[in-house]
Amino acid sequence: MSELVETLRGIDGAEARVIASLGSLDFEVEYIREDVESRYSGGDLESAYRLIMANQVTGDEFKELIDEPFEAQTLFFENVVVLVLPSARYEAVFASFDRTEPFPVIELIDAADRL
Repeated sequence: MSELVETLRGIDGAEARVIASLGSLDFEVEYIREDVESRYSGGDLESAYRLIMANQVTGDEFKELIDEPFEAQTLFFENVVVLVLPSARYEAVFASFDRTEPFPVIELIDAADRL
């Protein structure tokens, strides 16, 4: 298990579902919780990867407009929180968690940024 996975899974109040490294041409699932794994096929994961990477590419101009370092994109769903943490151009970490109240977004971003 990578240091990033261990770090993100170690944050109190953040129950990890899926953590994956996203590259410019491929992805690697580094952690998937057992109860989540059976819900998604390889095709589902591939489709999610392509959608996330398309969003990363098209979001570059918006990131420049804000004129601040871009640390993470956060998506809140009814029961899931997703963080996309860019590490280099067209590379990122995808991390999804059960949504809890309160949810430690800043702690997760800061922990990932320290690695």
